[in-house]
Amino acid sequence: MRGIQGKITVVTGGTRGIGKGIAKRFLEEGATVIIIGGKNQADADQAIAELSPLGKIEAMMVDLSNADAIEKLIDDVVAKYGRIDILVNNAGIQIRKWATEFPVEEFDKVINVNMRAYYLASRCAARYMQKQGGGSIVCISSGNSQCFTSQRSAYNISKAAVNGLVASLGVEWARFNIRINAVAPGYVMTEMIQKGINEGIIDIENIMKVIPMKRLLMPEEIGNSVVFLASDEASGITGQTLFTDGGWSKAGLPEEKEL
Repeated sequence: MRGIQGKITVVTGGTRGIGKGIAKRFLEEGATVIIIGGKNQADADQAIAELSPLGKIEAMMVDLSNADAIEKLIDDVVAKYGRIDILVNNAGIQIRKWATEFPVEEFDKVINVNMRAYYLASRCAARYMQKQGGGSIVCISSGNSQCFTSQRSAYNISKAAVNGLVASLGVEWARFNIRINAVAPGYVMTEMIQKGINEGIIDIENIMKVIPMKRLLMPEEIGNSVVFLASDEASGITGQTLFTDGGWSKAGLPEEKEL
């Protein structure tokens, strides 16, 4: 992709799952990548060991529920590398409970990590990007921003808000040559999904009925969409949400694999 080589790229939640797949794709395109983890240093160490043969990568551990820590993260990246070219807001959490029983503090936790942190990190990065003459931000939304499922009210709401966030900031920052878009993944084969399948929490046969492609996506496929939106190939695109979901968001009635 044009415009990725050598770019200073931050990927939050980049130590595992979709985030690691995104980091992998940026490394393959020649970016310098800083992956941001939370509390699990082992995940960060494993990701660095796995991805470092592909290019220049480091990990930072940051509490993304803390506004001061987010601002310090962006400041530290610019202090070390001289700039920030690409920010990928990917970190997210999921808590499943009926809305009538959802503790307010847990609702706030989901919103703070899944949406508030995206807003705060984006505006911190945008201050530097404006001085640099531009930059690109990509936020990870979800198919659940449009296809809603029960017991995920906080998650659904947070991801719908991400779509509104990129639309609003896309309009506001376009004049500064700062583009901000979102990628909304469908069901992706990650360690978390596999664990849910193994434990019987996730009904994979039921999921397949609403996915026209009849398969789970791989993290690198989400990475492909993110790299595209961050690259110069997407120079005319801002404020948009790209659904990379195997057709889930466009499906009507559930369909068996064999009709």
